[in-house]
Amino acid sequence: MKEKKPLIIEILVGIVLICAGFVIKADYYSTMIFSMGVGIVFASAVQLLRVIYWQNPRRYAAYEAKKREAHINSVDERKRYLRMKAGHVTYQIMTFSCIILSLVLALLRVDAWVTAMVFLLFVFQWLVGIIVFRILEKSM
Repeated sequence: MKEKKPLIIEILVGIVLICAGFVIKADYYSTMIFSMGVGIVFASAVQLLRVIYWQNPRRYAAYEAKKREAHINSVDERKRYLRMKAGHVTYQIMTFSCIILSLVLALLRVDAWVTAMVFLLFVFQWLVGIIVFRILEKSM
């Protein structure tokens, strides 16, 4: 029940959002709130079904083995290094993608605010990377 309780709460929150989407009269916001509710309900229901499936007594041994393997992988030094390396490479790819996208948008003469938003996203990502690095550097 410990794993199911948060999912049931999320489903209830999603149902509340769906009901709020029907009550709100503004067309744009009602559709947005309704869609958020449907997304939360569907995602939580799928997770709940997954938990129920794996907690079935016939699959419990396989579930425990899977949880044990996930725990081993989470503390394995090589896997931790690979996750950090993958995060670093992804950070670099996204940084250059933002720069290239802002250049392409500028060359295509898209509205200035669109290009500025992409460039500011790059700056934000860069600043967050520096801040996280400094925090991690101090904690080690």
